[in-house]
Amino acid sequence: MPAPFIRLLALLSLLSGGLAFAEPWKKAQPGTSTEQQVRGLFGAPTREQSAPGELVLIYEGEEALSGTRRAHFHLETKSRRLRRIDVFPGTVPTRDTVERMFGPGCSHSGSRKASCYEVKLSSRNEPYFHYVARGLAVFFSDGDVQSLAYLPRGRGRQARSADIAPPEVENEPEPATVPENPDGRVDSNVPGPAPVEVATVDDAPTPPQPAETSSEPETNDSPFAELRPATIAGEDTVQTGPASGTVTTGPPPLNEPKDTPQPETFRTARPDVLTLGGYYFQRADVLLTRRASDSATVAQPVFPALVDVYLDFRPQENLRTYVVGRLIYDPLDPNFSTPKTNLDKLWLYFGLFEQVFVTAGRQHVKWGSSRIWNPTDFLRAPNPDPLGVFDLRTGVDMVKVNIPFESLAANLWVVGTANLEDTPEGGLPQIRYGGAVRAEVALGTSELIATAAFLERRRPRYGLDYSLGVGVFDLNAEVALVQDSDLRLWTRGDEGFVVRPRTGFQVQASGGIAAQLRVADTYRTVLRLEGFYNQLGSDDRGLLTWLQTTGDYRPLFFGRMYGLAQLSVTARSNYEPTVSLTALGNVSDASYLGRLDLSFSKDNVAVAGFVEAPFGASGSEFRFQPDLSVAELPREDMGLFRVGLNLRLRL
Repeated sequence: MPAPFIRLLALLSLLSGGLAFAEPWKKAQPGTSTEQQVRGLFGAPTREQSAPGELVLIYEGEEALSGTRRAHFHLETKSRRLRRIDVFPGTVPTRDTVERMFGPGCSHSGSRKASCYEVKLSSRNEPYFHYVARGLAVFFSDGDVQSLAYLPRGRGRQARSADIAPPEVENEPEPATVPENPDGRVDSNVPGPAPVEVATVDDAPTPPQPAETSSEPETNDSPFAELRPATIAGEDTVQTGPASGTVTTGPPPLNEPKDTPQPETFRTARPDVLTLGGYYFQRADVLLTRRASDSATVAQPVFPALVDVYLDFRPQENLRTYVVGRLIYDPLDPNFSTPKTNLDKLWLYFGLFEQVFVTAGRQHVKWGSSRIWNPTDFLRAPNPDPLGVFDLRTGVDMVKVNIPFESLAANLWVVGTANLEDTPEGGLPQIRYGGAVRAEVALGTSELIATAAFLERRRPRYGLDYSLGVGVFDLNAEVALVQDSDLRLWTRGDEGFVVRPRTGFQVQASGGIAAQLRVADTYRTVLRLEGFYNQLGSDDRGLLTWLQTTGDYRPLFFGRMYGLAQLSVTARSNYEPTVSLTALGNVSDASYLGRLDLSFSKDNVAVAGFVEAPFGASGSEFRFQPDLSVAELPREDMGLFRVGLNLRLRL
């Protein structure tokens, strides 16, 4: 090969190795990956958290990613691009493991390695390792590794002097630290925690010690292999040991006694392949009503309890099985005084060639960007209590195939469903097949989603969903075109109510705007307005009584126009108390519902209380009384208000 050509290749290699790309983690790259790519890689998050200028996708509990107990993906609100990843490892690594994976401490008396860390103090007065060239920070708490932050890589003196803020931790479960032998005795060969000493300029230097190296590189069998980022060739490539004559300084080992265990000691511990856990949910509600017979005020208590138990089996990275069983019991309800069980989730997830990702079985799915009304959520019935703290709907039986297109910031979803349904004649249940195709694409600071759904014995349905972030404002809109409903549609005729004939496409549309404000850096305030137009609905109040007799009434989808106004204020503290005030109404029927919520959480406990009251015209949707001119129904007790307390424990 000619010498000039070789020199050109060498120059290109140096240039490509010197580019300040972000450190990727599980194919997610800060500064490059979009929100849709993150969701395509890891699925729907456990929850979302808003902050000024950013949206945080949190994966924890049932949705915790392999090798972690939780992970936070920080997205810029405007561009919807990933700016930071906080990873909380499932098993605490030692300092020796961190150094072998990412590089040793930087030398203060000689040449500086490309992949080395500086020891700094965080705002919590805890040490952390800052790998400037990697764009990585390793944070400690009480001498143990707490989390790893993946950021865009920095260069130069300014990047080395920059401080990295530690992640905000809430409801953090205890990680595994010291494995035990089968007989229950703690293995004395496994190092325990030790305090961290931060080396400063004024400290007496520690005796130079060469960084220990392993004769073998870290393998994927290590419990900490999930934390390892992809290595980019070039001048920033990790070196497993110091060059001749170089030394490292820094804090003493974090979890290391005098006799340092060999790397094989760490390799014997493996992450949990099977995880067992659950949630306990307890409600205590009291409904005050005015009795129809004598106008006396009476209280109707309910005390339902729900237990979810899950099994999470992850034998390898792209293979996972998840099962959730549910038990419901209410000693005050005749329908649930005998405990009832059902299956909430049961699915198998696997990847094909790292290009196609399949989830088969009963699983949860939510489509649509609105808070209350989601007309494009074609695969399951609407939530009858969208303001409640717990969604009691179980999963949908389906096969879901996801094909991400990272270069286009897009995702394609293909879904097939099959459900057993009872026949009107009372014969054997029949299988009803369906499916959907859904395409998602990120367009700068916005996202556009198109959906088409098909179901046996129903006309096709089509939907568009668009969301946009502008400064502190988040805007969204979704539109569905439907020709029928899974419930019968009625209209008033000359001789009473008759089934409404099909008349082509009908429109269901919802939209909203939310503003996120920070008050004195202590309170986070979110104001949201939302509306819903339902062409399938009606403003005939007499129809409300008729639908109650036929069983075709669906809450919050009876009328033509609905609206919501909500104000939420969250205080920054360990308990994160949140107060929400909500007004929701059927505008076309002059019927409204007001609700006040108060909630807080600490560790694995969450407590929420509420009080709500209907108001508006008597006989309207939220203050229903039957119209005796339509049907001979017994008069119902008039609801005055409802108060409740909810407790959620992680088992």
